[in-house]
Amino acid sequence: MAGHTPNPLFLLLFLGYLLFAAAQPQPLTVTVGLIIDGGSPVGKIANTTIPMALDDFYAAFPRSPARVRLLHRDSRGDVVAAASAALELMEGRGVRAILGPQSSVESAFVADLATRAEVPVVSFSATSPSVSPGGGRFFARAALSDAAQAGAIAALARLFGWRRVVPVYQDDDYGAAFVPFLVDALTAEGSEVPYRCALPAGADADAVAAAMYRMESLQTRAFVLHARPDLAGRVLAAAEAAGMMGEGFAWVITDGLTGLLGSINAPQGVIGLAPYVPTTPRLRDVRRRWVRRFMAEHPAADAEHAEMGSYAVWAYDAAWAVASAAEHLTAGDLSPPQGGLVGGKGGPTDFAGLGKSRSGKKFLEAITSTTFDGLGGRFQLVDGELAVHAFRVLNIMDRGKERSIGFWTKDGGLTRHLGVGGGGGGELAPVIWPGESTVVPRGWVVPTSARRLRVAVPGSVNPGYRAIVHLDVDAATNRTTAGGFVVEVFEAAVRLLPYALPVEYVKADSF
Repeated sequence: MAGHTPNPLFLLLFLGYLLFAAAQPQPLTVTVGLIIDGGSPVGKIANTTIPMALDDFYAAFPRSPARVRLLHRDSRGDVVAAASAALELMEGRGVRAILGPQSSVESAFVADLATRAEVPVVSFSATSPSVSPGGGRFFARAALSDAAQAGAIAALARLFGWRRVVPVYQDDDYGAAFVPFLVDALTAEGSEVPYRCALPAGADADAVAAAMYRMESLQTRAFVLHARPDLAGRVLAAAEAAGMMGEGFAWVITDGLTGLLGSINAPQGVIGLAPYVPTTPRLRDVRRRWVRRFMAEHPAADAEHAEMGSYAVWAYDAAWAVASAAEHLTAGDLSPPQGGLVGGKGGPTDFAGLGKSRSGKKFLEAITSTTFDGLGGRFQLVDGELAVHAFRVLNIMDRGKERSIGFWTKDGGLTRHLGVGGGGGGELAPVIWPGESTVVPRGWVVPTSARRLRVAVPGSVNPGYRAIVHLDVDAATNRTTAGGFVVEVFEAAVRLLPYALPVEYVKADSF
């Protein structure tokens, strides 16, 4: 059978396509490191979200002049491992930026190294005020600082009349750095912190239970929980076992826990805060695809709680910002092609003698000035930190489900509907409190270990002054009672206190 002679026109068109394709400039490769704790809830979220965000970016902009190539490193939650990974990525692999590290304590160390090497570090999960762009010039926070929610918590305390609030927090850089902001905000709203419950990150169930029983024996019944998911889960379980998740108690969890409800098993009645993320068709589409991808990559995960929370939104927008900023780099910025730092005077472990990245300053400027409509709303870094728009106030219902009961903004305060100013007082939808109660907890009760306030009253007075003050002792029961105008005024003042004050009247001569 004779072969077919190729069509000359087809050959000419095919040759022209090859010449055209060869003439097109190839996208620049921008290597970016990703340092996370792969076994943690946030690490698993980032492992799914960041590659997905980059896929979506280049699907939306197929002719982008640059392509971000990720290099993963697992810190396993260890500070030294995170620093070592950062050094290896900057010195040995020539990364132009680093996404992560995951925790605030890791980020603080890595940010210091990166500032020396002038390599941008973009964090989507280091929320502690202990690390900030002010402390590391090449550190950018594409997430909300924990300090931003202190005002919302204080507004809740004012709205519900909690005159005293106890922070229960993880005693490290993540937890302890937040407490001063919380105390200042509560004080400004007329509340105080009578004591604090600081727990080590590794506190076992027995130690946590002992701390809960100590608090249960005291008067305060309003608590703010700020800890990592592992410790928070133990605290909530111990509080429930100690009877502290019943009627009369109030618990507020911070946004880091509200974004990981599936990991902490929060009881019904808890109030949570979460950054406000506007629901858009794009967000719904990304959420559907994200859940499918997350469950495929983590089949052992609980499908019911595989939801795209704030950490996933921040990770997605952070990756998108880095990909967008990478388009501003040129081939000259990325020289030498093999990467690495230039001008170093020491060895690979000499922190003081680190070289500098040629692209660092330009890349950082591009990242911090990038604005776009992200999953979390308008993405904009103000002074190197994600701008705060609003917080949602949530009521945790049965089986970890959440119900929105209102919003908080810095200018409008608490309000049931976003865009309607609360003027600092505000209102929220009805709350289901612990114990399925609809009665607002007073935040204070008679302590089980408290002594009564002994009040001295004259044992005998002229009968003409009995209407002013008198003291009577029942001969049968030996029970002492007091009465008269002075006592009535005193007891009326006691009833106005935001807590119970047990009183015992005694004769003045026996006091």
